[in-house]
Amino acid sequence: MVKKRVARNASIADSLFTSSPEWCVLNEVDLTTIEETAICSSYDTGDIIFYEGDEVQGVYFVKSGLVGVRKADFEGNSTLLKIANPGDTLGYRPLAAEQPHRASAEVLKPSVICFIDAKTMRQIVQGNPALGLNFLKRAALELGDAEEKFHESVTLSTRARFAHLLIVMQDKLGHEAEDGSQQFTLPVSRSDLADMLGVRRESISRVIHELESEGITEIRERNVVVPDPDSLMNEFHR
Repeated sequence: MVKKRVARNASIADSLFTSSPEWCVLNEVDLTTIEETAICSSYDTGDIIFYEGDEVQGVYFVKSGLVGVRKADFEGNSTLLKIANPGDTLGYRPLAAEQPHRASAEVLKPSVICFIDAKTMRQIVQGNPALGLNFLKRAALELGDAEEKFHESVTLSTRARFAHLLIVMQDKLGHEAEDGSQQFTLPVSRSDLADMLGVRRESISRVIHELESEGITEIRERNVVVPDPDSLMNEFHR
């Protein structure tokens, strides 16, 4: 049973939605159809949007907040695969493949998620093939990212890969402080960070200690300070 908070009468067709790489091709008729059918709902941290194995009912547009995509093993232990940010759409690949969800979606921070049912999606794609093409492009990019991630896992050190992960999070979540440093809050635990890199938590703890001892980062609980962003970038390229 999906845990969902009270639905909101929030409009989905704001600038975040209409400027997204996938949805930007919608015409006025398409937008009206989505406005009339989409359901935007509030979720709290820890809520589940859908579970691995659930039948696909439609797609989910992340209007605000953060969502973790997790996959479980046979013993029920989950691994964080990726983080969905505002502007991302979840569920389009299993919908296109006519398969159940292959992972679960868990809210990492309070979020507003807009659901567009499968019937509406198919209706719009049939009338506007450019939308389907955009999602095909998105799937191809994600496949390329997965291949690149695998390549990094066998060619780069854990330290370089962790630096890269911090750079990505810094770009999406960080802000510049008065002293010129970059600061942000990790949206997940160290165990989840280890999952995302495919290493043990002990390895992440060791890398964090090394980066802190060299003054490259300061990490307290989930609060991250990067005194010199260039030094973190150098770690990745080195």
